[in-house]
Amino acid sequence: MLTFTPYTFGCMSLGKNPADVDGDLRVVRRAMEARVWFHASPTYNNGFTYMVLRRAFDEDRTRVPQMVIKVRDASVSLMRFEVEDSCRRLGLEALDVAQLVSMDPEPGNLVDQLRAGGGALVDELAALRERGLIRKAVIFLQRNNSEAAVEAILGSELVDGAILYWNACQRECTDAAWSTIREREIPTLALRTLGGGPNDPASQRKADHLSRLIETAGCQNATEFNLRLAASEPRILTTIGGTASMAHLEDFLDCAASAEPLPEPVLQEARKLQTATPTSAS
Repeated sequence: MLTFTPYTFGCMSLGKNPADVDGDLRVVRRAMEARVWFHASPTYNNGFTYMVLRRAFDEDRTRVPQMVIKVRDASVSLMRFEVEDSCRRLGLEALDVAQLVSMDPEPGNLVDQLRAGGGALVDELAALRERGLIRKAVIFLQRNNSEAAVEAILGSELVDGAILYWNACQRECTDAAWSTIREREIPTLALRTLGGGPNDPASQRKADHLSRLIETAGCQNATEFNLRLAASEPRILTTIGGTASMAHLEDFLDCAASAEPLPEPVLQEARKLQTATPTSAS
């Protein structure tokens, strides 16, 4: 598996105002300067995220980052188009890591084909890797498909790991899937470094619990806590946090540079909080 930076710059907030991207470009340049990985999708902000990235990349091609790119895979033609189009629009030779979303909920989707050992989507994934357009691939886990997806990862040479929403407030896979990830040492990428939830009293109780844990751990803020949480889990290779704020990016970079594992008692409580329902996190 590729070696990741502890923090990966998420690009989902870039390009929200396509008529005024100067601030976005400054943030991208700083992230490029820091040599961190990037995570992006062709769908972010109706494609304007890619416009910001391409402009920044063309300013200095020596600093184009390694990237995780979301690839929709509901059909052979869509998968092929998304990979080729992302390379074309960003000026890349290949996707360093393709995030396969297994977006088709119907039987026979990518996960099902991988588990079965073949199918049109599997053939196309193999072809894209053989063409050198995808260097590595990870499957996006959701709670309802996580056990099947983990089985698919273990059974296929075409997939190198998993990616899921994983932070102090959420871990979007079943206990069984997570246990297998840990036991079989499946490389995993964590999305949404700063996890949140609905704005309701139950979710607020969970947030209050997290605030107490942050204070107990002696962390300055949630950014430091979540980066230390990621550093505490050997299976998590990087945590992906999005921002268009220079101050927030600097906070991510500073905390990532010195992230140490959390104390074991705090870590045990954090793991409970990850999987607790909002009403039980009191």
